[in-house]
Amino acid sequence: MNLTDGMNPTDDATPSRDAATTALDVRPILATGEEPLELILETAVGVSEGNVLEITAPFEPVPLYAVLGARGFAHLTEMRAPDEFVVRFTQTGITGESTVSDVYDRHPAAAPVLAEHGLDLCCGGGHTLEFAAQAHGLEPEELVAALQAAVSKL
Repeated sequence: MNLTDGMNPTDDATPSRDAATTALDVRPILATGEEPLELILETAVGVSEGNVLEITAPFEPVPLYAVLGARGFAHLTEMRAPDEFVVRFTQTGITGESTVSDVYDRHPAAAPVLAEHGLDLCCGGGHTLEFAAQAHGLEPEELVAALQAAVSKL
C-alpha cells in the first residue's frame, strides 16, 4: 500500500467501522475524455460527517485534496496499481468557516492541535478558524488540514 498525503496530511485517516462509504469510480468517465469534477462535487454534498467518499481514479487526484479539504474532507490515498488510485475522503465537518468553539465542542481530538497553535476559547471561541489562524500568523489551510487529520484518526 502506498500512502500519500498531499495538501491534507492524514496518514492515519481511518474512519470508524460504522462509517458509510459512497464509492465513485471515475475511470470510465475519464476514459471517454469527460471531466468528473462536477459529479464528484455533487456526490460529496451527500456525504455526511463521519462518512466516506471513496474515489477510484487512474492517477493520484492531487487537486481534489484541496478542493474537498475546503469542504471538510480529510483524505487517505492508496496506490493499488500504477494506474489505480483509491482515495478515501472522510467528511470531518471542519472548514475554515468553522468556529473555534464548534471544533472544540464537536471534536475533542482536535483540542491538542488547537492548543499547539495557541488557539483557545478566548472571546467565546466565536471566531472562525480562518480568522483565528490569520490572527495567530498561521496559514488557515494548514491549520484546517491539521485539524481534519486529528479528527479523522478517531
